Amino acid sequence: MLTSATKKRLSMAFVATALIGGAALSGGAKADPKQLTALAGVGSDTVQDVFNAFAGYTNGTDYAPLHSSAASGSRQVISFDAINPVNIADTCITTKLGGPTFDRPNGSGSGQKALSRNIDGTKWGTAACGGLVDVSGQVDFGRSSSGPSVTTTSELTFIPFGRDGVSFAYYSKTGTPVTTLTRAQLTSLYTTGPQVIGGIRVVPCGIQNGSGTFKFWNSVTTATTAQEITATAECNALVTNTLGGRLEENDGTALKLRGDTGNAGDEYIVGFSAASFIAKSNLAAPGQPPAGVNMGSIDFGASPAAGVQNPVAGTAPNLTPNGTFYADTVFGRNVYSVWPTTSVTGLGNADIKSLVVGSTSAVCSATNTIQKFGFLSLGANCGTITTTGALVAGQTN
Repeated sequence: MLTSATKKRLSMAFVATALIGGAALSGGAKADPKQLTALAGVGSDTVQDVFNAFAGYTNGTDYAPLHSSAASGSRQVISFDAINPVNIADTCITTKLGGPTFDRPNGSGSGQKALSRNIDGTKWGTAACGGLVDVSGQVDFGRSSSGPSVTTTSELTFIPFGRDGVSFAYYSKTGTPVTTLTRAQLTSLYTTGPQVIGGIRVVPCGIQNGSGTFKFWNSVTTATTAQEITATAECNALVTNTLGGRLEENDGTALKLRGDTGNAGDEYIVGFSAASFIAKSNLAAPGQPPAGVNMGSIDFGASPAAGVQNPVAGTAPNLTPNGTFYADTVFGRNVYSVWPTTSVTGLGNADIKSLVVGSTSAVCSATNTIQKFGFLSLGANCGTITTTGALVAGQTN
């Protein structure tokens, strides 16, 4: 029998993704809700809003839930946010009816860890949500804004569904901010710390380190984890939070708070997903960036993209991606859903394959939704299963 706490958490999880009631339900009058057999995903903040839309609802808007082919059971997805949705205080989640309660994975890396523990059965969690919990059968896929870190084995398959661009977001309480930086300047900032550029003192801020954007931004700046920790220490010390002062990825309000708390004349920057900035600015996703928080441009010089490029074009609420920026091999990236390789290769699992594998899959066919959330469609490259990686170690965020 389910405990009242478990029932409450499962109920809140369904409410958070708006999967119970109205258009989200399907099937005959005698059928159980499709969400009870849905494939459950966790992980990336950057990818969560578009997956919430795939599940049927986000930010006050209903979407037609994606589902696998009728022949494979019309199976749907549900998606659990990286951090607590608004008005939900419980940090624990229950992904399957009758299943255990466990810690909400926050970020691409944490989603991959939880999925890995689902595969190897070595448990996930902290004392806050019942300690280490066996999550076998509880996490079907991870959301990820970065590819695999270790490719020596291939237990995980990273299936791309969209293209993103990453630049720096900036905020300055007073003065005229620096709006364009080179990659070399970003490298210097994130390996050595604050410095004066164009007469303005620029202070780099750190992203929560379970995030795929943290990992990706370090590849852009070429900073080691140790260098980044030292370089961002001043900004991270301005605010105390559960992330040790680091920013939740793609949080413009958190960046502004650092700028308002720090030296008035300084400019504060952080790596930021252009797709997330577009989706939030256009009100497709919650968390609209506050006034003064903007996306910076990159001066590419002569190549690969000549001159100065900003990742977004237009004016909110009608921002669009800059395809030239997104196509860059340094600042552009694919985003993924991550699955056990055994689920998406070989025989069987027609439901999962119908949902995510191949350019005609349900996810890859949802181009309007993908683009609404600031990503570019991948066309024939969507849904490939050629990118694989090893299980990710770790039992907590």
